[in-house]
Amino acid sequence: MNCPARRRNILILVAVSTRLMAAPAIDSPPTPVMYGEGPAPASTASEASDEEKPSEVKPPREPRSRGSELSFLVGLGALPTASYKYQTRVTLPSAGEFQYSGRQRAPGIALFVGAAFTLPRRLRRITLAGTIGVGGVDSTSQPVIPSGMSPPFSKESLDSNIQNRYSKRLPWRAALSSYVEHDIGVFHDKRIRAGYQFWNQSGLYTGSFAAAGLGASADYNVRLSLQSHLFRISVNDYNDLQDERDRSRRVGRRSGMMQQWGLLLGSHKTIMLFAGIGPFCQIAH
Repeated sequence: MNCPARRRNILILVAVSTRLMAAPAIDSPPTPVMYGEGPAPASTASEASDEEKPSEVKPPREPRSRGSELSFLVGLGALPTASYKYQTRVTLPSAGEFQYSGRQRAPGIALFVGAAFTLPRRLRRITLAGTIGVGGVDSTSQPVIPSGMSPPFSKESLDSNIQNRYSKRLPWRAALSSYVEHDIGVFHDKRIRAGYQFWNQSGLYTGSFAAAGLGASADYNVRLSLQSHLFRISVNDYNDLQDERDRSRRVGRRSGMMQQWGLLLGSHKTIMLFAGIGPFCQIAH
């Protein structure tokens, strides 16, 4: 008679025990989540987000010179003073030939065009260049017979003929000049260079004039020469044609316009101030 009641009590005890075992403990520590089996912690999720969207870093400013450089310049040179040499030959109809030589000083002006190449790699601070100039010193207003000489003809007649004949003609030929420079520093983003330049230019007077007292004309031939060894210092300013923020341009190549101005001091009391402008192109190596 007590068997059904006892069985019911056992079933009730088993049900209560099962529910108590299924309920979570009140003070039990949180169960660790295995990798790949649950949501990642907040710090891990933040790091993953940063990796997917990296912050944009602005590239550093490119150096002014990264390799070889080729530039072309057109400019103007002013000579406050220069000393040139002359050799005069005068031929008289019946008295033969007379020769004279000397030096004169005069101011002048010249237009020049040229190209410069900066060497690559370890020699990238050295620049080699050459120019061709048109112009020269104002020699037509200077005498071509040394002072103190008494030739058998009129010096005034010879000088007057040269001035009239070459008042609208240029007696000086093209000036050929080459130079080498070395970068010595940067000042306010402008490259300072110093070096050596050689200036070589020649000129010529030819014609005839009335030789007073001889009743005939005399022929003259005057050769001019301006050669100077010069110390050169220049300031070079570079302006890119491209925007520095433009990522589409080819890496390692820069091009733009450059401005150059400077001073030449050298032999035969030659002084020249010059300024030029032109395009440039730099290629990294």
